[in-house]
Amino acid sequence: MTQLRRPTGETTKKTHLWSLLREQVREDTTLLLPSQDRAIPMTTLMDDAIGTAGQVVAAVGWPPRRLGLLLNNGEPWVRALLATLYLDATVVPLPLPVAFSGTDSYLEHLVRISEDAGLDAILVDPEFGKLTVAKLGGLLAGRTPLIDVHDPAPRPGPEITRGPGGPAEAVVQYTSGSTSRPKGVVLSHDAVKAGMDTISAAIDWTADDVMGLWLPLFHDMGLFSMLSAFARGSSVCLWTPAEFVRRPLKWLQSFAASPATALPAPNFFYDYLTVSAFKQGLPEGVDLSKWRKASNGAEPVQLRTLAGFEATFSRCGLIPGVVRPTYGMAEATLMVTFSPYGEAVKSLDVDRDALDLGQPVQVGTGRTRSVVSCGRAAPGMSVRIGDGDEPLESGVVGEVQILGPAVTSGYLGRPAAEQPFTADGWLRTGDLGFLVDEELYVVGRIKDMIVVRGQNFYAEDVEEIVRVTPGVDGRRSAAFAWTDSAENGADGADERMVVLWETKDEPAVAAVTSEAIRQQLSEQIGLAAVQVVTVPPATIPFTSSGKVKRTAALALCRQKNLTAPPADAVPVGGSSPEGTTR
Repeated sequence: MTQLRRPTGETTKKTHLWSLLREQVREDTTLLLPSQDRAIPMTTLMDDAIGTAGQVVAAVGWPPRRLGLLLNNGEPWVRALLATLYLDATVVPLPLPVAFSGTDSYLEHLVRISEDAGLDAILVDPEFGKLTVAKLGGLLAGRTPLIDVHDPAPRPGPEITRGPGGPAEAVVQYTSGSTSRPKGVVLSHDAVKAGMDTISAAIDWTADDVMGLWLPLFHDMGLFSMLSAFARGSSVCLWTPAEFVRRPLKWLQSFAASPATALPAPNFFYDYLTVSAFKQGLPEGVDLSKWRKASNGAEPVQLRTLAGFEATFSRCGLIPGVVRPTYGMAEATLMVTFSPYGEAVKSLDVDRDALDLGQPVQVGTGRTRSVVSCGRAAPGMSVRIGDGDEPLESGVVGEVQILGPAVTSGYLGRPAAEQPFTADGWLRTGDLGFLVDEELYVVGRIKDMIVVRGQNFYAEDVEEIVRVTPGVDGRRSAAFAWTDSAENGADGADERMVVLWETKDEPAVAAVTSEAIRQQLSEQIGLAAVQVVTVPPATIPFTSSGKVKRTAALALCRQKNLTAPPADAVPVGGSSPEGTTR
């Protein structure tokens, strides 16, 4: 075998993710693929990964610095991850096309990431899209080679004298949904280990637990949940996102039949299952009693979702209180706060009109909004609320800021002025929230604050009101500010809020629902200057975790040169932005 050494002056032993996983894997640690009826021992998978590592070195030479992973959930994705770690290279997960408006925009995004990260190669599995892979190969020809790792390479691979690990770069996680220069979150070996420790401690992981995942592994919730299980020697049950999205109740039957005891997911997952069960009925024989650990995060947690999901699936043995609100992000190697098991989920009905930066929260007055607690800071993490570099008192709305060993060192290649840190070293998340009794309540994003006629509104708040309006039936919506003079050069500044919502209803039926939406928004947030626009299903762009991409939705409306009747009127069957697919 060829022995390869990465030049380094370090001699002190430090955390290295490959070595950590190798040490923790047990004989019974398994990657389970229920839809393929496959069970792959992790010892076999790690040995196969060394062969794949040899394939990479043969293609690009030594040492590879950063490798992109462009694969669907499955054995090749996990093996490619392990091969990259074995080679002491940086893992750069690449998104799948589901959240993009078409092949061209998706490929452009991949090229931008490849250039920003300086990828030495991209490991691919053409099974997820042969034509897409072929087009990407053409765009990157002569710059970044694509290496097909669908099948394991012959063993053995190269013997590696590993680099320092520790503070060295291990993962660069690109933020989803970027429409300009993508931002790469740099995470060291130490940060990833700290993040895995935080997850395991917060949810009280045991040797008997098995992680279940349908989330895409390029997403931080999927990747770090999987790694946290393997780092404890536990098995993982893995499905593809399409298996859940296309047939959610069939997926639920597969999940219930699997040995999985834990599953993290965003809020829309629980909504989607609840609505599916309401429309189709509960599947026969589904027993969810061994599902002991469930988290709800990655997007705003809704109290009605928690209550509706528990009421629906309690008949299937779902443990009361099993779904716990959480708050996290890639910049923190996932988990920041967690609501402990055994405690009731807390929420506050707060005055919508008082939810403004620097203002104290008022409970139970005026027009109220229910905000769910995401729990206290998880082990190893610290949370505060600030206004720029200034910390704010408890109960005051401000930016959520975090600190801890799992937090990123910054965005790849960005100058100091573009790094997300306060002067005293806390990471600025861009989320708005407040603390009460050390519990975090998140109310929105700074960049998604909608200002209309001098009033501030939260996009998430508006979209939740739309979602529960009779006739909408939980379908996707997007809210943003619109001013005719700013958008299309019209005379005068007709300033209003635009709400898109997806429907396949006939125009007359949709118009009635649109009027109901406008009335609900007028009553609940006090704004009559709302234009409600209907669009076909699968039009509004969204991220891999189900969050609406409002900037992209606004851009689509700009392409259509959106205009309106007087701002307080409702258009019937508005025109659809084009070119967006799921």
